[in-house]
Amino acid sequence: MTPPFNDPAAARTWRDYFAEVERRLVGIDEEDRAELRSDLETHLADSFAAESEERGEADRLASAIRRLGRPADYLRPVLADQLLARGTRTYNPTPIARGLYHSLKLGSTRAATAVGFAFGYIALAIFALMALLKPFWGDHVGLFREPNGTISFGIVGNSSGGEELLGFWIIPISLFVVAVLYIILTRALRSVRTRV
Repeated sequence: MTPPFNDPAAARTWRDYFAEVERRLVGIDEEDRAELRSDLETHLADSFAAESEERGEADRLASAIRRLGRPADYLRPVLADQLLARGTRTYNPTPIARGLYHSLKLGSTRAATAVGFAFGYIALAIFALMALLKPFWGDHVGLFREPNGTISFGIVGNSSGGEELLGFWIIPISLFVVAVLYIILTRALRSVRTRV
């Protein structure tokens, strides 16, 4: 419900504000996006109408926007929750990554939780990378026992002539770890996202 502006500057400010809202809402369900935008339009229009009419429309709208805040500030928690809900429901890594990114920007408890889960998903990416690199860079990927008895695991720069203990078994083992831990991490994220 856009107010009937007489001032073109005020109308442009309104359009720009809600263009930013739309950019911030990319990635959430269409129905939720429409409902949220409608609520924001109503709230901003009411705030604009409550301003003294002695001032110009552009000043009144700027004041109403200052009270409401920038979309990046108040939409971030909504986006984080929506994206994490969708990602943990579908096991799709893209909304999970975007939801964790928005959670990191929220601060303290949410950020600490997001960092923990981000490290978990990064570890999964490393295991997946090991499975992909083994056929092409076999002397540097795997479980190695070095001549001095130390054990190296993962992607190593130089195995120093160590014995590779797993061979190509690292591929199915890594993929199994990725699949199992992805499910565990995603279910854990689903359960904690409503508590942070």
